[in-house]
Amino acid sequence: MGFPSVCYCVILPQPLILVLQLLDFLRHAVLLCLSSLGLAAPPAADDHPAYAPPPDLWAAEEETAPSSSLETWPAPAPAAIKARLPAVRYADLRSRRSAAGAAASTTCCAVCLGALEARHRVRELGNCAHAFHKACIDKWVDKGHATCPLCRALLLPIDADAGELSSFTF
Repeated sequence: MGFPSVCYCVILPQPLILVLQLLDFLRHAVLLCLSSLGLAAPPAADDHPAYAPPPDLWAAEEETAPSSSLETWPAPAPAAIKARLPAVRYADLRSRRSAAGAAASTTCCAVCLGALEARHRVRELGNCAHAFHKACIDKWVDKGHATCPLCRALLLPIDADAGELSSFTF
């Protein structure tokens, strides 16, 4: 038997849809002009996305409450993070992990999705031990991120005694 192959929605002709969109656009343009001249009250932000004030990206990050107590620590400078995460050859990292009896590591960089080969320089993160290409994690850190791109753990371990990230001064 099967399902009916008809559509039970209202089908409007394309020219009519374009005319309605044009009228809506003109209405919003006139309202914005009048409100910028002070002749009309500014429309509510939920009325249309064009009325919302431009987002302040830095303020939005500051206003959001941290989801864990680890996120309350200020992030160290990118140069300090790179200094604490030395770059090694991936072959050396694999041999060190296998000697320590660690589980098999991933063979893919989660930032660029490229393969981690024995000759590549990688950085192993301090908390989660994930490894990434040196160039990939350096770009990540330079953009201001202080967490692992894969699991969002802090890049550097927290010193419980000193109460700060790995003996950095802020």
